[in-house]
Amino acid sequence: MHTAAIIQKAYDDATRRTLDEWNTHPDTGVIRTEPFYHPTRLAITSGNRAGPDMAGLLSALETAANGDPLADVAPLTGMHFTFFCITQALYDKPEDAEGIAGLTDIFRKHCDGHTLHIQDLRLIALPDQLLLAGFPDEKSQRVRQSLVDDLMKTPWAEKIRERFPHTEIPQVFWHSTLLRYSAQYLPAPLRVWFLENQHKSFGSLSLPVKLVMTNYNWTETLTLA
Repeated sequence: MHTAAIIQKAYDDATRRTLDEWNTHPDTGVIRTEPFYHPTRLAITSGNRAGPDMAGLLSALETAANGDPLADVAPLTGMHFTFFCITQALYDKPEDAEGIAGLTDIFRKHCDGHTLHIQDLRLIALPDQLLLAGFPDEKSQRVRQSLVDDLMKTPWAEKIRERFPHTEIPQVFWHSTLLRYSAQYLPAPLRVWFLENQHKSFGSLSLPVKLVMTNYNWTETLTLA
């Protein structure tokens, strides 16, 4: 389990590194030629949608983006918080995934009826993204860790390592991606919006944890458990 101090440091370090990069690169840099994630393929993950509770925040971000075609703002119908992501976007249809029955059994063993409580939500900046991140309750950390420990003893471990090749498993961040920008760095209007709002608290959420197959922004989602 990660303590609140470890999580806080991870959030602060991420934003500090980003601000340093933005100061060094005042322009947006190279435009991406490939999407962040495949637009239609499905991944297996867990968490839940939280859009209605974040409607005001998403509306304000849409206004700040001002129709920029490179800005992919999370849709209200798909904005979500991830509990633990299991695979990359590998599947064209649900039937393509093998071993789902065993996976759902493991998920239910650890997560059946569990509700994620996440509080003190705030903005975190990455060079080309904006996140909304917070602090989970201790039980959620224990449940997630026990789920991961069990999954890493199964054939799903390989897909999990492919999904998290450069971070610890499970990762420190508890977050939702609010905006992805299809260039190296956010443009000035979005940087200004972040700086004006980075110290605001956006409250807390309580979300029943579900196992799903979904596209990258949770607008096409099939509940597995």
